[in-house]
Order: sequence, then structure tokens, then C-alpha cells
Amino acid sequence: MFRPPIKANVPPGQQHRDRDVTTTTKTPALSGIHNVRDLGGHPLAGGGSTRYGAFLRGDALRGLDSDGLRALLDSGLRTIVDLRSHAEVADGPNPLAGHSDIAYHHIPLYDGLATIEAMAEAHPNGFDMGLRYRAAMDSCQPALAEALGLLAQAGEGTALFHCTAGKDRTGVIAALLLGHAGVGAEAVVADYAMTASYGAGLIDVLRQKALARGTDPDRAERVLASRPETMQATLIWLDQTYGGATSYMQRIGVSSGDCDALRARLAG
Repeated sequence: MFRPPIKANVPPGQQHRDRDVTTTTKTPALSGIHNVRDLGGHPLAGGGSTRYGAFLRGDALRGLDSDGLRALLDSGLRTIVDLRSHAEVADGPNPLAGHSDIAYHHIPLYDGLATIEAMAEAHPNGFDMGLRYRAAMDSCQPALAEALGLLAQAGEGTALFHCTAGKDRTGVIAALLLGHAGVGAEAVVADYAMTASYGAGLIDVLRQKALARGTDPDRAERVLASRPETMQATLIWLDQTYGGATSYMQRIGVSSGDCDALRARLAG
């Protein structure tokens, strides 16, 4: 049995619109962090909507204060899958790693993937983060399968998966979970695009850091943006190349039992 979702810090029923799709989300009331949100409330193709309290997607929780930590624990959070690199974790450990009530797992999702800089140099006139998402789904399949398996096998309570900004690695996992559960492509795109509003504060911090390092402003914007068309193109590619989210999961080695568990956990 899943516990109730974290209390929202937006009015009940606040909605996000992207094109003709309306999705409703509850944003956890967690001071000091950005871009944490529940995967519940997205419309399912067969009717109904995804369940609240199953999965949270988010950033690295680095600014989370003691009240926020308690709010997460009280809400029923019991599993964390950290998708960041070893260097990122060493620089800013998840504040709940090692907590007695949390099953914490670290899966460096993009290990072995070419750097953003290398990809941008290879595509000087057409780079956007969709190219990176597609490269990751081609070349990081064992790590993706492991992360999805851990989420499928998570015990009672809410499971949080996160990277640094809660946009890219997190966005790939979220798109796969939602698509597999039966959420339509336009709603998946809308969920991805919500980072532009929910994560605006964190994205601005990352933008300033990138510019301070001398990153070209246009490249910084391409890397930090969460444009709907980026995820839309990725989903079209996923359908054409692998037959969609469910077929992709099966192809990369997620067991049928774990696929069933993921769908049941999110779609009921």
C-alpha cells in the first residue's frame, strides 16, 4: 500500500498546459530545492490517471533543509535511485544516503557516454539534448535496465529517482516509466517541459555557473533548455527505433515481472 503523496505547495488542481494536453501534478513542499515532482496525475490512454505516491522525479536535493528531509520521510519515501556520476556524488552526496529508513542506490547512468562538449562539437549546427538522450538509450542500456529494475523492485512507499538538475537523466527515466504505464506522448512531453517552470531557479544557477566557466551562451541554453520539441523528437525516435517504451524495456533486459511491476505501481 502506498502512503499519501507529499503535501503540495501549489493549489490543489493547479494544471500545466502544453499544446492540447493538460496534466495535473503535485509538487512536494520542500524548501531549498527545485524540480521535485510526483509522476501522479498524468492521463492514461485507457482512462484514469497515474497514481500519486508511486514515483518522485527530482534533482539532487543538495539544498534540502531538515524540515524538507522530514517531510520526505513522513510522506513515505523509502527508495532513492541516484543517477549521477561518481564525481557528482562525491561533490554533493545525497543527504538521505545512508539513512536507516531509505534504500539508497547509486547507478551512474551515463558512465561511458561521450561528454556534452564532444557531442556539441560533433553537431555544431544542430545539437540539442535530445541527441544525448538518444545516444544514452543506445549505449547506456545496462545502467538503464538496472535503474528501472531497482524502481520496479522498490518496497512499499515512494521511490525517488534523480540526477543533478532533474531534467536529463531523470527525464529519460520518467519518459520511459510514463510511456510504459500508458501515458500518451503529448503528456510525456508536457511532463518533461515542466522543468522550465518548476526547475527555473536551479536552471538559472546552473546557467550562471556555465557562463562563468566560459561556456558559449547559445550552447548553455541548448544544454539547459527543456523544450517540448526535444522530448517529442526523442519519443518519435524511440517508437521508430525500438517500438516504444515497453518494447525498449524488454529489449534492454528489464524482466517481464519488473515491467509488470512498474506498470502496476504507476498505473494501478
